[in-house]
Amino acid sequence: MLARTVMKNVIYNSSSLLVASISGLIVVIFLARALGPELFGIYSLSISIAYIFLIFADLGISEAAKRYIADAVAKDDYGLAGGYFRFLFRLKLALSLLVSAIVAIFANPLSQVFGKPIAEPLLILSLFLFLFSIKNLFLGVANAMNDFKLNFFESAISGVAKLLFTFLLILLGLSLLGAVLAVTISAIAAMFFVIYYVWGMYPRIFTSKGKVDEFRVLRFITFTALLSSTWVVFANVDVVMIGYFLEAEEVAFYRAAFNIISAISGLIAVPSVLLPVFVKLEGEDLSKAFLRTFKFSSALCIPAAFGTIAIAKNLLLFAYGAEYVPGLSVLQVLSLLLISPSFGIYGAVFSSKEKPELNFYPLVLSMFLNVALNFVLIPILGIEGAAIATVSSNVAFWALLVAIGAKEFSIFPRPEFVAKPIFSSLVMFLVAMNFDSMLLTIPISVLVYSALMFLVRGITKEDIDFLRAIAKVR
Repeated sequence: MLARTVMKNVIYNSSSLLVASISGLIVVIFLARALGPELFGIYSLSISIAYIFLIFADLGISEAAKRYIADAVAKDDYGLAGGYFRFLFRLKLALSLLVSAIVAIFANPLSQVFGKPIAEPLLILSLFLFLFSIKNLFLGVANAMNDFKLNFFESAISGVAKLLFTFLLILLGLSLLGAVLAVTISAIAAMFFVIYYVWGMYPRIFTSKGKVDEFRVLRFITFTALLSSTWVVFANVDVVMIGYFLEAEEVAFYRAAFNIISAISGLIAVPSVLLPVFVKLEGEDLSKAFLRTFKFSSALCIPAAFGTIAIAKNLLLFAYGAEYVPGLSVLQVLSLLLISPSFGIYGAVFSSKEKPELNFYPLVLSMFLNVALNFVLIPILGIEGAAIATVSSNVAFWALLVAIGAKEFSIFPRPEFVAKPIFSSLVMFLVAMNFDSMLLTIPISVLVYSALMFLVRGITKEDIDFLRAIAKVR
């Protein structure tokens, strides 16, 4: 049953995101306290710059591996699958080496541009870029085989290594450089494990040879590369621009808030497991799969946004301490980004149908809007302006995706899939504001929201029965 395959993949993917989110949040909390706002701001700025360069080491190649190897395996053509891998691996290796070298060479000039000591962190992160990029290609091969167990194993190994070496190197007195070294060491461990796993589990991919339509793949990669590069810039430009206009401490306050949102978002995201499934669906079947997925996703994401706003101050105090409370308003504004995973489903649909350009064009427009708003609002409103710019541009992106999905594939979320969760979440929020303790606020909010969703039929017995069926629960 296709639904059971999706559920199995969702469980593995959610587990991997849970491990990554928890381990990442623990590391960030430790670093924020151990380094202090200034050094933590420099660390965050260095990581953001590295991730912007990472897009040029991938350029959509990992996504192409998922799309085309999955298609070849579905046709039981392992020769073609092997041909795709060989072609994509050559591209990935060349790009990864080139980008890593560029980062190492330009580390000092970038430090001078930003007026902050980021040269040594960037030198170390140049190795991280190569390791992370190669690992993602092999991870994409496993995902193309509908194997998302590896996502969990990779997250566990990377997370444990990062935790262990971050604590060890910071306690040994290496401070900022220790934090960056820990990121790189965890990437080494993850890359070697992923390669070993994929090579052992799917040897036919590496031993088979077949002729591929390179132009077809390159066309897909071109749009996916533009899409991924735009998306990474979209996700990191706020931190980079704050680093340029403001002090390192302001970067730390903003990044501390953003890391909480990223951790929660990772727990409620579903779209990344859907690409191999949507490849197989057309017409009415695709529409039904989209609607059901959007319904469940919005029922989870919308209350997450409202709930995070309600407990934002407690989250900051618990995670980082009073020193980071200046980021409270940023966290409350950015909480609205937790709705984003619901609209990420559109990207999975577009990519599965070899139309990544449909995701690219609205993302480009939204990215330019984001940059323009950041340029105007950061000097005026500081980090709060960056948060407003990020949320506003994301809302524009969501609206464009809905319009394109309706036009190209006749897929459109039913209004009640958004209205009912919003109504239930607003009531939940008003109730939650009467409590100070997170230990009380969270369970009470969950009960209130769940009861209201059943009352307004936002969640039905049919939905529960469906989830039980695909999870094989009786």
